[in-house]
Amino acid sequence: MSYCLRIVLVVCLATVGALVRAQESMPRRTAEERAMKQTEMLVRDLDIRDSAIRDTLYRVHLRYAKARSKSSSRSEAVERMNRLLGELKVILTPKQFERLQAIPRQQGARAHRAERDSLAPDTTLTKP
Repeated sequence: MSYCLRIVLVVCLATVGALVRAQESMPRRTAEERAMKQTEMLVRDLDIRDSAIRDTLYRVHLRYAKARSKSSSRSEAVERMNRLLGELKVILTPKQFERLQAIPRQQGARAHRAERDSLAPDTTLTKP
Protein backbone atom coordinates (compact mmCIF):
# COMPACT_ATOMS: atom_id res chain seq x y z
CA MET A 1 0.00 0.00 0.00
CA SER A 2 1.32 3.42 -0.87
CA TYR A 3 2.19 5.99 1.76
CA CYS A 4 -0.54 8.47 0.65
CA LEU A 5 -3.21 5.78 0.75
CA ARG A 6 -2.19 4.85 4.29
CA ILE A 7 -2.44 8.47 5.41
CA VAL A 8 -5.91 8.84 3.86
CA LEU A 9 -7.02 5.61 5.53
CA VAL A 10 -5.75 6.73 8.95
CA VAL A 11 -7.44 10.13 8.62
CA CYS A 12 -10.75 8.49 7.61
CA LEU A 13 -10.61 6.05 10.52
CA ALA A 14 -9.79 8.84 12.96
CA THR A 15 -12.73 10.89 11.68
CA VAL A 16 -15.14 7.98 11.98
CA GLY A 17 -13.88 7.24 15.48
CA ALA A 18 -14.32 10.83 16.55
CA LEU A 19 -17.86 10.92 15.18
CA VAL A 20 -18.79 7.70 17.01
CA ARG A 21 -17.38 9.00 20.29
CA ALA A 22 -19.19 12.32 19.88
CA GLN A 23 -22.53 10.59 19.40
CA GLU A 24 -21.96 8.29 22.36
CA SER A 25 -21.20 11.22 24.64
CA MET A 26 -24.45 13.04 23.80
CA PRO A 27 -26.85 12.36 26.65
CA ARG A 28 -30.29 11.04 25.78
CA ARG A 29 -33.11 12.78 27.57
CA THR A 30 -35.59 10.71 29.48
CA ALA A 31 -39.31 11.08 28.87
CA GLU A 32 -39.56 13.03 32.12
CA GLU A 33 -36.82 15.44 31.06
CA ARG A 34 -38.41 15.99 27.63
CA ALA A 35 -41.82 16.59 29.22
CA MET A 36 -40.34 19.05 31.72
CA LYS A 37 -38.51 20.95 28.98
CA GLN A 38 -41.61 21.16 26.76
CA THR A 39 -43.73 22.29 29.70
CA GLU A 40 -41.19 24.94 30.72
CA MET A 41 -41.08 26.34 27.19
CA LEU A 42 -44.87 26.44 26.97
CA VAL A 43 -45.25 28.05 30.39
CA ARG A 44 -42.66 30.68 29.54
CA ASP A 45 -43.85 31.44 26.01
CA LEU A 46 -47.55 31.55 26.87
CA ASP A 47 -47.04 33.25 30.25
CA ILE A 48 -48.94 30.59 32.20
CA ARG A 49 -49.04 31.33 35.92
CA ASP A 50 -51.61 28.84 37.21
CA SER A 51 -49.84 25.89 38.87
CA ALA A 52 -52.78 23.54 38.19
CA ILE A 53 -52.48 24.22 34.46
CA ARG A 54 -48.71 23.72 34.66
CA ASP A 55 -49.19 20.34 36.32
CA THR A 56 -51.79 19.32 33.74
CA LEU A 57 -49.47 20.37 30.90
CA TYR A 58 -46.62 18.38 32.41
CA ARG A 59 -48.76 15.24 32.74
CA VAL A 60 -49.95 15.58 29.13
CA HIS A 61 -46.41 16.14 27.84
CA LEU A 62 -45.13 13.22 29.92
CA ARG A 63 -47.74 10.88 28.48
CA TYR A 64 -46.82 11.88 24.92
CA ALA A 65 -43.07 11.74 25.63
CA LYS A 66 -43.46 8.15 26.84
CA ALA A 67 -45.49 7.28 23.76
CA ARG A 68 -42.81 8.88 21.59
CA SER A 69 -40.11 6.64 23.03
CA LYS A 70 -42.18 3.55 22.19
CA SER A 71 -42.86 4.34 18.52
CA SER A 72 -40.71 5.46 15.65
CA SER A 73 -42.83 5.86 12.53
CA ARG A 74 -43.49 9.25 11.02
CA SER A 75 -47.23 8.64 10.69
CA GLU A 76 -47.50 7.81 14.40
CA ALA A 77 -45.57 10.97 15.25
CA VAL A 78 -47.91 13.13 13.17
CA GLU A 79 -50.95 11.48 14.71
CA ARG A 80 -49.51 11.93 18.20
CA MET A 81 -48.80 15.61 17.53
CA ASN A 82 -52.36 16.20 16.33
CA ARG A 83 -53.78 14.51 19.43
CA LEU A 84 -51.47 16.59 21.63
CA LEU A 85 -52.63 19.81 19.98
CA GLY A 86 -56.23 18.73 20.49
CA GLU A 87 -55.62 18.24 24.20
CA LEU A 88 -53.75 21.54 24.49
CA LYS A 89 -56.66 23.31 22.81
CA VAL A 90 -58.91 22.12 25.65
CA ILE A 91 -56.42 23.06 28.40
CA LEU A 92 -55.32 26.48 27.13
CA THR A 93 -57.39 29.61 26.66
CA PRO A 94 -58.21 30.50 23.05
CA LYS A 95 -55.70 33.36 23.17
CA GLN A 96 -52.93 31.10 24.52
CA PHE A 97 -53.70 28.43 21.92
CA GLU A 98 -53.52 31.04 19.17
CA ARG A 99 -50.11 32.12 20.46
CA LEU A 100 -49.05 28.47 20.55
CA GLN A 101 -50.04 28.07 16.92
CA ALA A 102 -47.89 31.10 16.04
CA ILE A 103 -44.74 29.38 17.35
CA PRO A 104 -42.76 28.02 14.38
CA ARG A 105 -42.74 24.22 14.45
CA GLN A 106 -41.13 23.27 11.17
CA GLN A 107 -37.59 23.34 12.46
CA GLY A 108 -38.32 22.47 16.07
CA ALA A 109 -37.21 24.17 19.23
CA ARG A 110 -33.97 25.48 17.75
CA ALA A 111 -35.85 27.66 15.27
CA HIS A 112 -38.06 28.92 18.06
CA ARG A 113 -35.05 29.85 20.21
CA ALA A 114 -33.35 31.54 17.26
CA GLU A 115 -36.47 33.57 16.56
CA ARG A 116 -36.59 34.78 20.17
CA ASP A 117 -32.91 35.66 20.15
CA SER A 118 -32.55 39.38 19.49
CA LEU A 119 -29.29 38.75 17.62
CA ALA A 120 -30.89 36.29 15.20
CA PRO A 121 -31.66 37.55 11.72
CA ASP A 122 -35.27 38.39 10.97
CA THR A 123 -36.65 35.28 9.27
CA THR A 124 -40.08 36.82 8.64
CA LEU A 125 -38.84 38.80 5.67
CA THR A 126 -39.39 37.12 2.35
CA LYS A 127 -36.47 36.75 0.03
CA PRO A 128 -36.89 38.01 -3.55
